[in-house]
Amino acid sequence: MNTPQDASNTDALLDQQFSLLRKDLQELNTPTATEQALLLAFAKQQDEDKKQVRARRLRPWLAGLLTLSGSFGLVMLTVMFPASQHQLAQDNITVSNTELPPFVALVPLERLDEGTPHMMETEVPAAWLASLGMPISPEIAGEMVRAQMLVDAEGSPLAMRLLKN
Repeated sequence: MNTPQDASNTDALLDQQFSLLRKDLQELNTPTATEQALLLAFAKQQDEDKKQVRARRLRPWLAGLLTLSGSFGLVMLTVMFPASQHQLAQDNITVSNTELPPFVALVPLERLDEGTPHMMETEVPAAWLASLGMPISPEIAGEMVRAQMLVDAEGSPLAMRLLKN
């Protein structure tokens, strides 16, 4: 059992050890050059942290500005080069396999590799093409456009190419 005398001996021993430790620490002095180098390093790190915080604040503004300018550029291209000039020629000539345009992916390319897609030919409204970002003239927005589509097993479109009517 611990007696009060053992506790007081332990406290006295600890006090003696702590006083020796305090004395040793007081004798230690950091060289002035080392202290200055540490202060400069801390100041430099704090400056870099401030720059990073400032950059993080600017990123959303920069992203918004780039998005807005890109959208404005696309609108200007649509105005300068209207889609009515680029309508599909309406002729009754069938297109040979060597003259077919390439497919345009509607989903990420990884999804195209997942299964065996099936090709189907269909007609799609020109307004749907506009929703995919294709420039469509308002004159043909209500018309149907022939297209070949690659669809997955559930019938979801994976890729598409437009055909001449």
